[in-house]
Amino acid sequence: MPIVISAINGKGGAGKTTALINIAGEYALRGKTVAMIDMDARSNLTKWWSDCRDKDTQAEGIDVFGHKTAKGLSGFLDRNATRFDYVLIDTPGEDTSIVDPVVGQSDLVISPIQPSKREVLGAIDCFEAVLRVNGARGRDCRHGVLRTRISLTVRHTELYRKIRPIIEDKVGTYLFRTEIMERNIYKDIQNGIGTLQMQDTTETIAKARRETLGLVGEIDALLNGDVGFGKAP
Repeated sequence: MPIVISAINGKGGAGKTTALINIAGEYALRGKTVAMIDMDARSNLTKWWSDCRDKDTQAEGIDVFGHKTAKGLSGFLDRNATRFDYVLIDTPGEDTSIVDPVVGQSDLVISPIQPSKREVLGAIDCFEAVLRVNGARGRDCRHGVLRTRISLTVRHTELYRKIRPIIEDKVGTYLFRTEIMERNIYKDIQNGIGTLQMQDTTETIAKARRETLGLVGEIDALLNGDVGFGKAP
């Protein structure tokens, strides 16, 4: 069975698609086969893949599929149980009806956030869904919160400083040590130039690659149980 990683934050606009593209690119570079499932009505992931096809920049080892319903996702996973090493799921920013079914299929749920109250609350809602589904179905899905689109200015805000005590101490879930900084290359990738790992190495690309390597290292540690996973407070 593939390892299933979902990006969920019901508040939308949190950087889910970009994070998943970077993660997929890293696993593909390691020779893994990766399916990316676009469940978002905005179809940003599907549009990215189409643009990559038009520019002949589709990454080897990655395939993108569109399934907008929980039933469609379940059928896909049943049909492709041995075809892929990883399945990455990009979820809508609003449709809460698919959260529990997606969590029920996932080994790890990542909740990307920018330092805003709205997105922090969305990540907390997602963590509570993971605990609920784990309890109801006897699963051991992991959860982590990922800070995205961070800038030096953002790091000086009050809410940014409160994220760690809120997420780890009060809520009790995992906060990725790796942060995804605000970088133009991530915007460029959305326009169909392939994955981060396919770009010519510059100082900016090298920094972005280090971020992705750090993130995937933490993902692997979470999946292997090498780092703690919070319980309900």
